[in-house]
Amino acid sequence: METRILEEFGLTKNESDIFTALLARGTLSATELSKQLGLNRPYMYYALERLLEKGYVSEIAVEGKRKFSAISPVQLMSLEEHKLDDLRRFVTDLEKIKEKTNEDTSVEVLKGKQVVKNIFKRVLSEMKPNQETVSIGFDEQVMESAEPINIKKVFAFMKDNKITERAIIRQGSRKLEYAKTTKYRYLPPDLIGNTAKYIYQDVIMHVVYGIPMYAIIVKNKKMAETERKQFELFWKAGEKG
Repeated sequence: METRILEEFGLTKNESDIFTALLARGTLSATELSKQLGLNRPYMYYALERLLEKGYVSEIAVEGKRKFSAISPVQLMSLEEHKLDDLRRFVTDLEKIKEKTNEDTSVEVLKGKQVVKNIFKRVLSEMKPNQETVSIGFDEQVMESAEPINIKKVFAFMKDNKITERAIIRQGSRKLEYAKTTKYRYLPPDLIGNTAKYIYQDVIMHVVYGIPMYAIIVKNKKMAETERKQFELFWKAGEKG
């Protein structure tokens, strides 16, 4: 069973495995879970306590022994929907604060393993229906390898909301089959280098591939307009796919 989706909701890999084991086997003790998953008992009790706190697991006493069971899938959906409602209220409060301190230009620097995930989350939260995005230089195989679930979410969101993309990629790169609203053109690798750029609305994302990976996100309307004009020059020069 694919458990990575549970990690998107804040569970660790081991916590996800424990939850799905309980879902599949029913009520189990910490000892039984330890044997099944190959985790030591002290850690198992710690992980179960964490799952109890998060609301994914319940505890019962059977013949004087502590046993644990997973909440039902329906309860899981209700739990996460409740969290989502809390998050929506929190975001609304943050937006009110942001409006009071809004500036014409904002710059944000991201670094490390979570760069790709944070980019996708930002894109999903900010893109609006019936718009066009443009990109140049993205290594989509790297992005797909880093975040296989989130990249599909982004392209599904774009398709559902009629958001189109024009993407310039390196010659020899593979097009993503599920990027249904994307048109591709190609440039020689030496004209692109080890960087990428993604532009939507008044946001420009600059990505520098490497270890660690960096992303510089600039929000400025005039800069975004200039970057789009430069993109058009590359698009005209690009080889059609």
